[in-house]
Amino acid sequence: MKKNLLVESCSLVALVAVAFYAGFNSPVTPATPWQSIGGCGAGGSGGGSGDGIKWIGQGVSGGYLEAEVFTKYNVGQNFSALSVNPHFSIKPTWDTKLGVSIPLVSHQGEVQYRSNQAPTDRSTGGLGDISFDFSKTIGSGGAASLSASLTIPTGQYDIKRGTDNSKEILPSSFQKGSGLYSLTLGWDYSRDTDKGIWLYSLSYTHPFAMHLFSGKNEFNDSYWKNIKKHGDRFKYRFKPYGENDLGAFTPPSVGGSVAYGYRGRTGIVQSFGLNFSVPLGVAWIPSETEGVYDPKPDPDHQAWSFSLVYGIEFSNPDFPVFLALSLPIHDKAGGANAKNEYDESPMKKWNAPDWKDLGQQWTIAVGVKGSFF
Repeated sequence: MKKNLLVESCSLVALVAVAFYAGFNSPVTPATPWQSIGGCGAGGSGGGSGDGIKWIGQGVSGGYLEAEVFTKYNVGQNFSALSVNPHFSIKPTWDTKLGVSIPLVSHQGEVQYRSNQAPTDRSTGGLGDISFDFSKTIGSGGAASLSASLTIPTGQYDIKRGTDNSKEILPSSFQKGSGLYSLTLGWDYSRDTDKGIWLYSLSYTHPFAMHLFSGKNEFNDSYWKNIKKHGDRFKYRFKPYGENDLGAFTPPSVGGSVAYGYRGRTGIVQSFGLNFSVPLGVAWIPSETEGVYDPKPDPDHQAWSFSLVYGIEFSNPDFPVFLALSLPIHDKAGGANAKNEYDESPMKKWNAPDWKDLGQQWTIAVGVKGSFF
C-alpha cells in the first residue's frame, strides 16, 4: 500500500456467535422467548455490524509469516464478552495474502428466557468458528484490493445449561459458534493525503449450511429423533441459506466502512472510523428447549447498526501495538408481535436509534503484531 501504510483486519468475518449489538428495550411478554438475555435479547443475533475495529497503521515488514493478535473486551449493562483472535498470514506473492483466524471466546451474562422466569447468570468459553481469508491487491498503484474469506463451523452452537432433567439451550450470544459456513467478499480502497490516508471498504456476507458426506441434520439421532418430518431442514447436503441444524437463521448482510488515518506525528498513527451493517432479512432463533424444533423470528433483530471507532497505533517497526475503542449505535429492536410471535413484520421496520442503549455498550481492543522467518 502507498507510503508503506498497511491496513490489516483482525478477521474478515465477524463471529456469528459473538453478537455485540442488540437492544435492551424490546417489549416483554410471557409468550416471547429469550427476552433480555445477557444484554443481547432473543439470542443476540440482532443483525449487528460487529465492533468495526480494524488495524490501521504502519504494520510490520520483513518476515515471511505475519502474526496479529487482537484481544477484545465488550461490556454492556448485564453482560460481558472477551475474545482473543490470533491471525496468521503469509504472502505467496507480493500482491496476494493468505491467512487464518483462530478465535477463542468467553461470554458471561444474565439469561432470562421469559419475563415470568428469574434471570440466571451463565458463562461459556472456548474455540470459536475458524476463518480462512485471501486478498489480492489490484491496480497499478496498489490502492485497491479484493478479498474473500470462508468461516467454518468449528465452534459449538448447542451449549446447554441446567439440571439433568431440565436442560436448556443457551442463546446464540453465549454460543461459541454458529453451526454455519459463511462466505464474505470484500473490496477495499485507500487514498493518500498529505498527513494521512482515507480508507473505504464494502463487503457482502452470505451464510450457508452443508453436510456434503452425511446429508443429514447433525441432531437427527438425538434432538429430532421423535419428530416425524423430512425435507431440507432434516436431510440435506447443501442449503444456500443460513439456517443451522437447530433452526436458527442468519440472513446475508452488506456492510461498509469509512476511516481516516492521521500520521502527522512520528511513530504514531491515529484513526477514526464509521462502520455500518444492514442484514438482508430477519434473523430467527431456535427453541431454548432441547428436542423441540420451534424457530421464531428474533424479537431483538436490528434492521441497521453502526459503530464509531477510534484507534491508535504505536508504530514500532518490529512490534507495533494498537489500541482501539468502539461505540455501537443501532436501531431500537421492533420486538415480537404479541399475538403472533412468528410474524416477521415488526423486525423488518427501520426504527430510530435506541438512545437508551447509547453509551451503555463499549468494546476495548488491544492488538500486537510481529513477523517471523
